[in-house]
Amino acid sequence: MLIYKFKTRFEEQDDFLREIELRADQTFEDFHQAILGNLGLDPGMLASFFICDHRFRKKTEIQLIDMDPIAPPGEDDLVEEPSESTKKSLLMHECILKDYIDDPHQRLLFVYDNLNQWTFYIELIKITPAKPDQGYPHFSKVVGPVPRELAATPKQIPGVETSMDFAFDDGQPSLEDLSHFDQIEGEDDFFDENGPSEPDEFDEER
Repeated sequence: MLIYKFKTRFEEQDDFLREIELRADQTFEDFHQAILGNLGLDPGMLASFFICDHRFRKKTEIQLIDMDPIAPPGEDDLVEEPSESTKKSLLMHECILKDYIDDPHQRLLFVYDNLNQWTFYIELIKITPAKPDQGYPHFSKVVGPVPRELAATPKQIPGVETSMDFAFDDGQPSLEDLSHFDQIEGEDDFFDENGPSEPDEFDEER
């Protein structure tokens, strides 16, 4: 079995480099999970790989999940031949690396988080036989920390929704505890029996 060795860089950050090796029969989902696992990124974020030309111009998109709208029932029957825009989306878990690597220096883009469009530039740098005692994916070179932009991005635990809890903090009275404050304690200290006292008059020069 052949091994693809890829060099991965993050946008314009020169101090970041990852070299990762994958088997030719592994999927783009394996590639995706390896990158996220190495950097500790949120697997709940949308992401895509793009097969590119030698200038990193996008040619083919491989999505994490199908984001294209579903056609209404019976609509496909009216289309004789699917157009380029209506073809089935390519999904990471279905796409094998060797089926999309046709250049010994194949270039790819990995775009993480569709909102911020964090972009990794990937290039195939070597094709070698697999080592029988090595598990894949395998990072053969790691340079630099997690990119600052990604480290600062808030992460949500997959499958756990943030609760909208407006309860009082511990140690503070609840709404029920405030019910006995209908009257101000020490009210007599503020008002005379005949009503509120008049404010003191200040001597002013006329």
